[in-house]
Amino acid sequence: MLAGRDREIRELLRLIDAGPGRSLRSSAVLLRGGAGIGKTALLRSVARQVEPPARVLWADGTKSEVELPYAGLHQLLHPLLPALGSVPDRQADALLGAFGMNASPAEPLLVGLAALALLTEAARQAPVLLLVDDGQWLDAASTAALTFAARRLGSARVAMVLTVPDDEQPRVGIAGARELRLGPLPTATARRLLDEYAPGAAPSVHRRLLDEAQGNPLALAELPSALSDDQLTGVQALPDQLPLNERVRQIFCGRAAAYGFPLLLAAAERDGDLPTLLSAADDEDAAMDALTGAAQAGLITLHGQQVRFRHPLMRSATYQGAPPSRRRAAHRALADALDRGDDRRVWHLAAYATQPDDSVARLLANLADRTRRTGGVTTAVRALRRAATLSSTPAGTARWLVEAAECAWAAAEPTQARALLRDAESLARAPELRARVARVRGAMLHAGSALTPACDILMQSARLARSPAPELAAESLLLAARAAWGANEPAKLTEIADLLAGLALEKTAARAQLLYQLRRVGSMPTDPAPADGSAVRSSPPGEEWPTTSCLGPLVWPPLFVPYLLGDGEAGLAAQRRTLESLRAAGAVGAMPVALTSLVAAQLVTGQWADAVALGQQGLTLATDTGQVTARCHLQALLACLAAAQGDSARCHELTEASLAESIPRRAASAAAIARWAQGLDALGARRPRQAVGPLSEVTTPGGTAEHFMLSGLVLPDLVEALVRVGQSERAAAALRQFEERTDPDNAPSLRCVWHRCRALLAPGEDADRHFCDALAAPHASGFETGRTHLLYGQWLRRHRHITPARRHLHQAVEHFHALGAAPWAEQANTELRAAGVLDTEPSANGRGLTPRELQIARYAAQGLTNKDIGSRLFLSPRTVGYHLYKIYPKLNITSRRQLPHLQLD
Repeated sequence: MLAGRDREIRELLRLIDAGPGRSLRSSAVLLRGGAGIGKTALLRSVARQVEPPARVLWADGTKSEVELPYAGLHQLLHPLLPALGSVPDRQADALLGAFGMNASPAEPLLVGLAALALLTEAARQAPVLLLVDDGQWLDAASTAALTFAARRLGSARVAMVLTVPDDEQPRVGIAGARELRLGPLPTATARRLLDEYAPGAAPSVHRRLLDEAQGNPLALAELPSALSDDQLTGVQALPDQLPLNERVRQIFCGRAAAYGFPLLLAAAERDGDLPTLLSAADDEDAAMDALTGAAQAGLITLHGQQVRFRHPLMRSATYQGAPPSRRRAAHRALADALDRGDDRRVWHLAAYATQPDDSVARLLANLADRTRRTGGVTTAVRALRRAATLSSTPAGTARWLVEAAECAWAAAEPTQARALLRDAESLARAPELRARVARVRGAMLHAGSALTPACDILMQSARLARSPAPELAAESLLLAARAAWGANEPAKLTEIADLLAGLALEKTAARAQLLYQLRRVGSMPTDPAPADGSAVRSSPPGEEWPTTSCLGPLVWPPLFVPYLLGDGEAGLAAQRRTLESLRAAGAVGAMPVALTSLVAAQLVTGQWADAVALGQQGLTLATDTGQVTARCHLQALLACLAAAQGDSARCHELTEASLAESIPRRAASAAAIARWAQGLDALGARRPRQAVGPLSEVTTPGGTAEHFMLSGLVLPDLVEALVRVGQSERAAAALRQFEERTDPDNAPSLRCVWHRCRALLAPGEDADRHFCDALAAPHASGFETGRTHLLYGQWLRRHRHITPARRHLHQAVEHFHALGAAPWAEQANTELRAAGVLDTEPSANGRGLTPRELQIARYAAQGLTNKDIGSRLFLSPRTVGYHLYKIYPKLNITSRRQLPHLQLD
């Protein structure tokens, strides 16, 4: 079966009455479609599916034979000539004469009658299907004979299908012929076909080819073959006009040469602004006439003041079909026709230039700076690459190449970024440029989960930039800090802190926060103080979370650090701002890291619906862009959410995937979160003995997932698991380890779990007091509060305090249901039933929205359009509308105007 054409094949078989179990009937179909859209392939597929004993006769109209009388008719009827004896002699002689097989005159009437007789006789034996491809090139004599016969076939079982391009009429005039238009392939089919033709294409190249092909099967098959290996893999940027092989150029170029310079101007000017094209032409009236003629020929469309080519490849073919000198002349004319402040003028000047030109290079660099601040990082890469080629000095070339590499990395073009860095490295002599090269390399190594090498090269970048560019040095050190954190190398964090302290910066918030983290949260080999003797915490909560740089997010702070310091909401707000700024800038390559931090913040602050939706979005982006570190962490974070919500199968799948990459690559932080998810899953499923092993891996020196700081989150769960299996001594040892490593007095969000662990190990009234202290502790998440109520309720029930036990268990159920923590809610319900409560349903109404639906509903409630929502969630507006269609009944509303009045939590 032809890929993606099942519906069209069924429809064509229906029109000629040739479906399974049917026989052909007299009918005619015009199959229309653009060049390369697959009309011939569809005819061949239909020919294979017509059931025997039907007979298929085929003819190809060709331009070279359009002036040869009866060439097409000969192709069709040649297989039927053995039956010519059944045709009257005069008609048979005329037909043979038409085919040059005797000397008889080919009288058109007699030839038409002979064709009718042959087809009628053949149809008595079996149904006949006539397939004429490229009917517009059928010669006039054949056309006349077929038209004559088709009008007289009557009830004979003869069907005819002719293919013709869009906007062209066939030469065969058949009364009552029906039309079937062949459109572009569905997006999913086009994507699968392109995967077959270009299996090694970089994601950005894959997207560009899909955009250019626009569902055209020929383009999907041929475009990759015209690209070099470097272009396919993303090492080399694709040009503005994709290179075309000769076959595609001939098909799409068509009659472009007949419309001369005006059409070339339209091909060179991507925006298709008609006034600009006319201004660039020597004669505006003649140019307008030429463009009108091209529109009538089906090459372009004219809508108001816009000129558009019928297909992107028609534009490329027109441009590439012109000599280089004519193309340069077109760009020069267009540049002269545009205002000096118009960015299009810069592009045309760059296309015209053939020698180094620093003035044009600076114009391109300025354009790049503007576009990357407004969402055009991909455009900025193109501008900076071209600026590098136009620079007259090695230093200028190196500068633009480094900036292009930074933008390519932000635009999720890692292969291109590496190639740009290689080119820049040999030219970069100044320490600041070398530092920038090292910083981008370090960011790439971090993304690839080579965390220790990333930390080393980023520290090298900081040392190079320390004197000429201290702000750059600070950015590199913050990137290095998270790499060291992820690799579980606290000693390097101390070294980074010393380097930060030595920078002569007015703004010391980032340094102060790092020092605060080193002193107060993690177990460190040393306990450094700020070099200037100032207080560790030098800025209010939320102001010390630097989140952006020219590379995107600073990959700072490390996961969970704001929460551990009691700044969970401030850190969450900072991460949201970062994500929005990256979306606005189009920095797709930087988004997986930003989404990792945001999802971690949402996990510990209880915003699980958003965390699941954004986590899955980030996981897709991380996979598409090859960012292993982000992928491992997102898999582990989503596994924690799956564990808390009771989806053990999903948790197992995600943890196995995360551990398979994180452990061999020594990404200790991702491995620690994955092991935490395994332990959480076992605890939720009331399998505490199975929770001990994975949780111990995070907290035991030498464990495969040991992490000096994440143990602060994991040890309380280990204490609970050990208490539940009756290993009180080990639980007490784990509690002591927790207190030694984290200092809960200075990590506010950990006070709740600290008091809860002490309650689990304390006797009598001391336990009651510690449970109360746990519930009174600030900064606790909803999940931890719910678990405290559950454990307190269990303790109260076992000590025969039934009424307060019921109260705490009810509160646990409320917390768990609000979060969707199903296994924990079931534990609380089981305890309630044991306490004599029969009705254990929560008072809150479950709305039944999926995480994605809840996210869309929230955005719609804020007044965002379907297009705006789609751009944030990487969905089409139609998909957003489909989700809203499902959301309204669940919320018992009828329109989006009612959404702002609902509490969507």
